[in-house]
Amino acid sequence: MTGFSTTDPSLMTEPWTGTVERPYFTDDMSPTEDWDSSEETTDNILSCFSIFISLWGLVGNGIIICFLGFRIQRNKYTIYILNLAVADFLFLLCSSVALLLNLPLIAHHHFPHVPQQVHRVLHILYVFGYNTNQYLLTAISAERCLSILYPLWYRCWRPKHLSTALCAVLWALASLVTGIEYFFCTSTFYFPESPTLQAMKPRSCPAVSIFTGVLTFLVFTPIMVTSSLTLLIKVQTSSQRRNPPKFYIIIVFSVALFLTCSLSFRLFLFIENYYYHELLNDVVFDCFLLLSIFNSCINPVVYFYLGNCRVRRPLKEVLQGVFKDDII
Repeated sequence: MTGFSTTDPSLMTEPWTGTVERPYFTDDMSPTEDWDSSEETTDNILSCFSIFISLWGLVGNGIIICFLGFRIQRNKYTIYILNLAVADFLFLLCSSVALLLNLPLIAHHHFPHVPQQVHRVLHILYVFGYNTNQYLLTAISAERCLSILYPLWYRCWRPKHLSTALCAVLWALASLVTGIEYFFCTSTFYFPESPTLQAMKPRSCPAVSIFTGVLTFLVFTPIMVTSSLTLLIKVQTSSQRRNPPKFYIIIVFSVALFLTCSLSFRLFLFIENYYYHELLNDVVFDCFLLLSIFNSCINPVVYFYLGNCRVRRPLKEVLQGVFKDDII
């Protein structure tokens, strides 16, 4: 299950001055450090950089939420984009706060008494935002694909409130999947030295891993890839006649970025949960987390760039031009 390192001292419910794992001893019984200091430094640098990128993404997605939610007339596609921005905002917010609390300087000196329940909530919402992001991106690409494959049916028979209803269903599905992952794949670990010390600990859950793996890699991902390839082919064949709608470019780019940055992270974590082996050390984990954070930050930049690529206009007009409802 997607999550943050459970060996971090910030996951404790009492002040902590060392690592969760005890130091081991060599033959001469001299204590040896559990990890290399250079690796810890790299881990902290990656965490700080991830926090910085997250804050940048929070601003961008916050602007999108404000404009699409309150200042721009909605259509069937802006509803999807609004929900996608909310999911990205949730993911980035929980990621940045969790990473901030996990930094040694913050965890040991500024917030040593953060309850474990806070980390649990951050963990659940982090996975929830990640799952919702994929489901919504799949829905956007699939509906746009249907609009070009069956244009007559799409214009005449598409339910008026399909976008709103589908977004509600996908949020509910993400809640269900996240709840199943959390309650079946994590447990509370108590330390023998101090029964009051506890931390979240992953546990083997092959059945749940198979369920989430099938849902992710055999249901949503194939739909996303097939729909995006169809859109890409349509864009290529129509570019000789006129410039393709910018929304097509956004969908193809967003899906490609998700497959590159986020899906590989999910694959590694699926393998970890299924086999119950720690395949990723903290540095590798933070690298994949950074890629996922970058994926959630880049969409607003793409919207602004495509809308302002030729003529500088007010932000409201930029977003209206990008998300206007047109068909090739």
